[in-house]
Amino acid sequence: MKQVPIKNLKPGLVKGVEVYLPSEQAEVYKETYFSWFASPLVAKMNSSNISGGLLKTWHHTPTFTEVETHIEPEMFYFISGTALMLFIDLVEGVPDMDTVQIVRVQSGTQLIISAGKAHFVPVAESNEPVSIIVVSPKVDAPRTSLSTPVEAL
Repeated sequence: MKQVPIKNLKPGLVKGVEVYLPSEQAEVYKETYFSWFASPLVAKMNSSNISGGLLKTWHHTPTFTEVETHIEPEMFYFISGTALMLFIDLVEGVPDMDTVQIVRVQSGTQLIISAGKAHFVPVAESNEPVSIIVVSPKVDAPRTSLSTPVEAL
């Protein structure tokens, strides 16, 4: 079992992942009964078949045994709760265990995960469930097993 310390997510921490933190949200358009904030992060996708959905995760022991990748970028909008998420680089299709990272993601954060960046579904850090809006082209999500399980410290 490989034990990995949890790091607080920030821009530049994870190679292949763009980060926009909620504290950076300054420009909000407001009218009488609504406000709108458009994130400055934009992902270029080759496919015109884009899907969005709500991902809910619950607390469990943060141990990971596999990762997934996509041939297109994926956008995550963390709506509620605090999540722990695993990222790792692949070298010739094999997870490079020296690059594994587990990060803490606060609600209000937006991520764009680059095409080919290995990751897995985040887990809730506490008993509060995590809700995430995911926007992605309709593509496969092939999974790859890690050579040893990874556990968050």
